[in-house]
Amino acid sequence: MNTFSYDFVMIKRLALKDWHIYQKQLAAYVLGLLVGLTLVGIGKSWSFYLGALVLMVLLICAGGFAIQSSLLNERKEQTLAFVMSLPVSPMDFYWSKLVANFVIYLVPSTLVVVGSLFLVLFTALPDGILVWALLIFTYLAMIFCVSLCVALVVESEGWNIFVQIGLSTTLSPFIMGIGQIDAIGLNIKTNNIVWSWPALGIFLGLFMIALLAVGVSSWAQSRKNSFL
Repeated sequence: MNTFSYDFVMIKRLALKDWHIYQKQLAAYVLGLLVGLTLVGIGKSWSFYLGALVLMVLLICAGGFAIQSSLLNERKEQTLAFVMSLPVSPMDFYWSKLVANFVIYLVPSTLVVVGSLFLVLFTALPDGILVWALLIFTYLAMIFCVSLCVALVVESEGWNIFVQIGLSTTLSPFIMGIGQIDAIGLNIKTNNIVWSWPALGIFLGLFMIALLAVGVSSWAQSRKNSFL
């Protein structure tokens, strides 16, 4: 098999198929995220923490829902036979699922990032919270990317659920950990937006982890001669 020979038209069609199937459910997550952003923007301590919790939980759920619906359920319900009947290679299938899921996740994550920027810059929230918040959202995106890549190459539903839950449990230690870094934590309650070297290093590290996950999963998928 030529690893670098792709049918881009078929990849686009398969990705659009997943998008059309899950856009209604995605709208419900977007509505919930808007509620979360509204709570954060109220400016009260209770509403901020409640809204932040809603945002993080819904981002995790939106990513997990996309993976569960477009990959795990497809295998469990044996609807993969339809795709196998098309003139599509395992790598075409891999990239279509990767693109579709990234686009699906990009919608709620972009809403949260843009909404957070607006709230930080145009409300009474301290500006210094921006870097801390963006680190958390980037970490959530990394969790989604790794979970998706595992689901693409590991066909065991049990292992996939274990990976998703296991990665999600690392969110709280990550939040507490970055809060203990002086260059990040000391600026959270100030109006100073500080792009410190530790923060930039964490951003780069998370990006590299996600990139590594895509590279390893694409290599593993390229070694398959069939979908199963």
